[in-house]
Amino acid sequence: MASSLRDELASLKIDRSGTKAKVYDEPSPFRERASSRSSGGGFGFLALVLWLVPLGLLGAAGVYAYRQYDQIRARPEVSIGVVQTMTSGEAEKLLSAKGYLKSRYQAMIGAKIPGRVEHMYVEEGSKVKKGQVLAVLEHNDLKAQLASKQAQLLRTEAELLEARVDLKEKEREARRALRLSGQRSIAVEDVEKANAARDMTAARVTALESAVKLMSANVSEVEATIRNMSLFAPFDGTVVEKQGEEGEVITPSALSTSAGRSAVVTMADLSKMDIETDIAENLMSRIALNQPAEISVSAVPSKHYRGRLRQIIPMGDRARGTVKVKVEVLDPDERLFPELVATVHFLPDKALHNPDASRSFLFVPKAAVFEENGHEFVWVVDTKPQVHKRQVEVAPTNDDLARVESGLKTGEQVVLNPAKGLREGEIVKMAD
Repeated sequence: MASSLRDELASLKIDRSGTKAKVYDEPSPFRERASSRSSGGGFGFLALVLWLVPLGLLGAAGVYAYRQYDQIRARPEVSIGVVQTMTSGEAEKLLSAKGYLKSRYQAMIGAKIPGRVEHMYVEEGSKVKKGQVLAVLEHNDLKAQLASKQAQLLRTEAELLEARVDLKEKEREARRALRLSGQRSIAVEDVEKANAARDMTAARVTALESAVKLMSANVSEVEATIRNMSLFAPFDGTVVEKQGEEGEVITPSALSTSAGRSAVVTMADLSKMDIETDIAENLMSRIALNQPAEISVSAVPSKHYRGRLRQIIPMGDRARGTVKVKVEVLDPDERLFPELVATVHFLPDKALHNPDASRSFLFVPKAAVFEENGHEFVWVVDTKPQVHKRQVEVAPTNDDLARVESGLKTGEQVVLNPAKGLREGEIVKMAD
């Protein structure tokens, strides 16, 4: 018995690895069952992982396949319109035409005779009055000629004065000879000589009078030539171009700059501006003289000008099939000058007295607006491009455009004549 007790005590062991000693016996059947349950749980987790891997692969393959299908499937094709900012006049226009601004009174000021520019008195943009001196050409030689002609005139006038005095003397002698002849105091030959001397002096006076007139004409000719060396403004206006500089030679009808310039300045009356444009022959029935128009100038985007069809040129262009017209700008300002690009919007006659004709509003094509449940909507296209339904408020204007009261911004793109099958967020294809 003592030996069996020693055997049992020997079978006991003390675990000193932790802070608290554990005493346990040799393996038992209970410990074997617990170990068996722990091993079964590990196999279950491994089986779950093995099931999740193929399921994840199947899900990823499905997502990839859907994306590929979404890319290759046919997307709805839509036509696009743009929300624009324009005036009521532009929205109601009958037709539009592009042209260029022209001054009704525009002239290139040059010299009648060749000369070198001595003085320039204006620059581009200078405001000038009719008769104002623009430039002066050198004319010292003409001044010398004028002085010579004037001296010759003075000399001839002096000779004329002398001849007239001599004529009076000859006339007195002729009368005296005639009186003495009546008294038979002198011979008839003396009377004839006195009369001949008188007639010769009278002829000399006449010749000198003609010479004085000729000299006066010569002086006037040189003076006119000198005046032509000064270039004057033919009307009130603005200098829009300065072709000549001091020292340059001005030649009438110069063919090239190597032969000299043909003009010194170009001036225009900017208070009388027209727009020259071409109208297609088949659209001429839409316009008539005095037709109101709205004018937009590319250089002045912040303002619209009022216009009126002033003239229809009675000559067609056979090659282009157009007719040239001139539209008068009724309210020009200092920002308008020749050769600027302008667009003319011809308006109905009623627009002439419309106070809102020049006010700007947002406009959307009517074809983009549709109604659902008593409200108006449009499909807006973003940059992806995806479509999004948006509620708007619009006011009808003409057959093609509607004025936007709320819901849209300028520059946004909308779907024209949208199909009923469109869905929110759907990607679309824009028609060319």
